[in-house]
Amino acid sequence: MTLKDFLLGRRLANSEHEERKIGAFEAVPAMGLDGLGSSAYGPEAALAAMIGLGAMSRQYIGPVMVTILALLAVLYVSYWQTI
Repeated sequence: MTLKDFLLGRRLANSEHEERKIGAFEAVPAMGLDGLGSSAYGPEAALAAMIGLGAMSRQYIGPVMVTILALLAVLYVSYWQTI
């Protein structure tokens, strides 16, 4: 037994695929927290970066937030395909 096999376990046989498959109920908490945690500070970071613009930052906050929402949508679709 190699160290890799000890840490990660053995490879699954093709016949074991269906019985080891997890559903959305188990996968969303396992995978979703990483993406949500990484993107949760996005709006705050955007506001902090635009402090130097002062009052002009109000006109830029909309496009920045739309971009962040688009990235969250891509993350959602990506995780849904994985699950």
